[in-house]
Amino acid sequence: MLRNCADCNQVYVHAVNKLCPDCTKKRNEQFTKVKEYLRQHPMAKIHEVVSETGVELERVREFIDEGRLRIVPIDVTLHCQICGVVIPSGRICSQCELELTGTEEAEQHDQKAKMHLLEFWEKQNRKK
Repeated sequence: MLRNCADCNQVYVHAVNKLCPDCTKKRNEQFTKVKEYLRQHPMAKIHEVVSETGVELERVREFIDEGRLRIVPIDVTLHCQICGVVIPSGRICSQCELELTGTEEAEQHDQKAKMHLLEFWEKQNRKK
């Protein structure tokens, strides 16, 4: 698919990525800088991260909002985008994620299916 890069407007071919290869590489390098700085300075504030890494504030915010950073600047408070509860990282809290994925329902369905299979095998063995 032919498209324009969201950052530099260069034309490139890719089915999924919104950035050209050059901008993707640049963004990954910026992410690595921010991640490494926060790993070495876990108590850093967001403006320290920006000034020490040279990565724009909007880009650092973007990395935080995407949930890519496990360690975030201490002066950044993240909220679940669904219920608003304060979370340590990511975009949604574990409770909302559980409700969205339906993991509990899938596990319950799995247990019911196993019980039916067990009952089936028991009936088959009785017939023999």
